[in-house]
Amino acid sequence: MKVLMVIERYLPIWGGAENQLRQLIPFLNKRGCTVEIVTRRWHNEMPKKELIDGVQVHRLGLTGSSAASTLIFIFFLLLFLLTKGRHFDLFHSHGAVKMGVLCRMAGWCLTKPNIVKIATAGHVTKLAGNWQSSWLIPIFKSSSAIIAMTDEIEEELKSQDVSEQVVKRIANGVNCSRFSPLPLSQKIQWKKENNIGEESEIVLFSSRLVPRKGLDVLIEAWSLVGKKYPEVFLLILGSGKNQPDSIEELMKNKVAEKRFENVRFLGETSTPELYLGLADVFVFPSRQEGFPNALMEAMATGLPVLGSHIGGVTDLVEDKKTGFLFTPESSSDLADNIVSLLHDAELCEKTGQQARKNVLDNYSFETISARYMDVYLELATKK
Repeated sequence: MKVLMVIERYLPIWGGAENQLRQLIPFLNKRGCTVEIVTRRWHNEMPKKELIDGVQVHRLGLTGSSAASTLIFIFFLLLFLLTKGRHFDLFHSHGAVKMGVLCRMAGWCLTKPNIVKIATAGHVTKLAGNWQSSWLIPIFKSSSAIIAMTDEIEEELKSQDVSEQVVKRIANGVNCSRFSPLPLSQKIQWKKENNIGEESEIVLFSSRLVPRKGLDVLIEAWSLVGKKYPEVFLLILGSGKNQPDSIEELMKNKVAEKRFENVRFLGETSTPELYLGLADVFVFPSRQEGFPNALMEAMATGLPVLGSHIGGVTDLVEDKKTGFLFTPESSSDLADNIVSLLHDAELCEKTGQQARKNVLDNYSFETISARYMDVYLELATKK
């Protein structure tokens, strides 16, 4: 089975969709699936063609993010699908509804099935209100399969009268072997090397530093947390690099302005499992989500997680059982919840164990890749 993955951004640009696809591919390979990726060429330093993790990546179009560059990318993507696409069994697009429309159009021409994976809720209804909806929505709805990761996305598809037979419920996955609890000795050693007291607890935030991830809410909450627990550290993992709406510098300036001495920006890392293993509490104050990788990775590590009460997060976290939920945008409610968790080590441990079990049982990449292969084979058989 040969699958062409279509995604607007890919490495070295980091994000949830990019990270999820990168981790999924080796598990598909183990099941006999050969994968190539086609994406957009955003910067001059990005090669037009290269191997990443042994996977062939094709980058198309002119660099930049202007409207003209976007139109040129769309043209070259459709041309690529029509010429090179005949060598693949199906097209699997990630994130953007319009990307799925292009794959569907090419699929019609080549009699190839296509799968559309929607990144977050809101994309379909936004397109439905667009002047182009009269022809885009019908093409999108005719896709061979549409992946709904959450209840919110599934309800959105129903509101647009997408056939139940087309909708497939598959969540994101997590590598449960990679993300697992660290031994206490390793935590103590790291703290010693980084001038953090052995008894100091660590709260971790991990995500892209962009507005919708809610880091600004956490920074506001930290003033209240520091009054109760001045010795606790906040580690911020991730950056705004290559993100047009980056708030990295703004947040660093805010931390400096508030003189938070126990807040550290760690930047991007290829080993997030290390920092998750060091943490005592994971905080995820996002404003909008699909099926958040960072949250799953924290749960797989056995951490007590604290997330916004929003779609995507509520699909993963059962309040007070596999994690905790707080009122979105409320820095005071977030601070109260962080303080409560820091005060109750027994509750943290119990909740973290339940979180890890939930992820092991339902969201391992072994399970998720098997579900994708079932869909691939079903579509190939129908073709």
